[in-house]
Amino acid sequence: MNIAKKIGKESSITFSGLLYGNLNRYIYTALLARWVGPEFLGIYSLANSIMLISEVFAKMGLETGIMRFVSRLNPKLDKDKINLLIGSALKMTTIFSLSIMVMLILFSGTIVDNYFNKQKLLKSVLIIFAIAIPFNSLIQISAFATQGFKRLKYKTIITQFLNPTILLVTMIFCYWFMPKEYSITIPILATGIIGFLFMFMILKNISGLKNNQIIKSKINYELLKFSYPLMFVTILQTLMHWMDILMIGYFTDPLTVGLYHPAARTAGLLQALLLSFLSIYAPLVSQFHNEGENAKLSNTYQLVNRWLLIFAIPISAIFILFPEKVLFLFGPEYLESSQVLVILTIGTFIQAILGVAGPTLSMSGFTKLVLFNSIGTFILNFGLNVWLIPIYGILGAAIATLISLTTVGLIRVLQVNFILKINFLNLKLFKPILSGLVCYSTLILIKPLIIEYSTFITLLIAVFSSIFIFGLMLFLLRMEDEDKDILIGLNFFKGIVNKK
Repeated sequence: MNIAKKIGKESSITFSGLLYGNLNRYIYTALLARWVGPEFLGIYSLANSIMLISEVFAKMGLETGIMRFVSRLNPKLDKDKINLLIGSALKMTTIFSLSIMVMLILFSGTIVDNYFNKQKLLKSVLIIFAIAIPFNSLIQISAFATQGFKRLKYKTIITQFLNPTILLVTMIFCYWFMPKEYSITIPILATGIIGFLFMFMILKNISGLKNNQIIKSKINYELLKFSYPLMFVTILQTLMHWMDILMIGYFTDPLTVGLYHPAARTAGLLQALLLSFLSIYAPLVSQFHNEGENAKLSNTYQLVNRWLLIFAIPISAIFILFPEKVLFLFGPEYLESSQVLVILTIGTFIQAILGVAGPTLSMSGFTKLVLFNSIGTFILNFGLNVWLIPIYGILGAAIATLISLTTVGLIRVLQVNFILKINFLNLKLFKPILSGLVCYSTLILIKPLIIEYSTFITLLIAVFSSIFIFGLMLFLLRMEDEDKDILIGLNFFKGIVNKK
């Protein structure tokens, strides 16, 4: 199987999982928004952001480290070495995550009282979320370890099929049979525990890892040395991702956070595209760079960039041109966030099409450079939020995110160009860009004709039109041979798309 087909095949597995997982989480957020209201949704969003930031400290960057180290070893010849690496990563994560859990529980009152207007419910929610941290962290370490074997389906099954299903079903059960505050606490904890049990069993089955190997394993300082700079990168990226939520909560209140959250969740759907391709792209970059296959690395980089653009254009068109209809799915009280959705969509669109540059640098060994990029972007984002949120509220937070994502994306693309001699721009981007312009123009023309229909009918027509027009234009402009291979790998038009 050539590289394009492999990327298509593995990305289709991940993308199908991310599509299902994000759809479940989207329904979860929409139901939560309608059932518990903006204030409770804001409390959930604040506690969730603090939990996810804490998990980054708990993982110490080991998820990326274990994926990279395992991907460079032979599963048959280096089985014992791989298991010692995995055992060490699991042991370190257990120690770190339990420490973070205890600290968050002890300081939950201080955090809430000093930074979030003494919200008593937020403190209780934060404590429950803290208990989920060790389980969530170990899920990620185990999942990335299986990814190091270049077998992506298991990570996808657990993190994108099982966990979102448990989250949604548990939330619905809690809402109907328990007080509504339980709808934002029990699902997170139940998902973490059940997901960990299944993911750990899968990891043991793939690797042959034994419990005593975990107990006997020692701290692998080489793995930790590679990983900890990535921890700081991930911390900064996570902080930047959730900074708007946290700083809106600091400057305003949970109600305002709740109004912002649906727009951020909707725009964030575009990130699923980036993650679906990076799941196989990152191990390939590590392999090609290690083998000195610069031509393959360059071709793969440009191929993935192009396909991220192809997938992102028709989706972003809907969010940008029909924001009120999209947010009405959460309830009429969220319509005031429509401008926020447009700005955040533009930001995540840019992040999606430029986002491959970051993993290209880190998997090529330039982890410290990636760290410095993240530090600079964090400072920029923090300063913009401090400046813009008090003036423009949630709109200011969205503008800060747009500027920050655009800046870091362009910087990383330039660094890949100068350091690795890989150019982002190439003539093959012309076809999806032209198709996108036609797609956007057509949607603008038909918008007045369909906007008065019900929310569901309008969005249904808009989504169908966007995908059909964009796909038709790509077909008329003739696809590249490697694009056909991607489609074959994705199992699209398998009987039609053939190489001559």
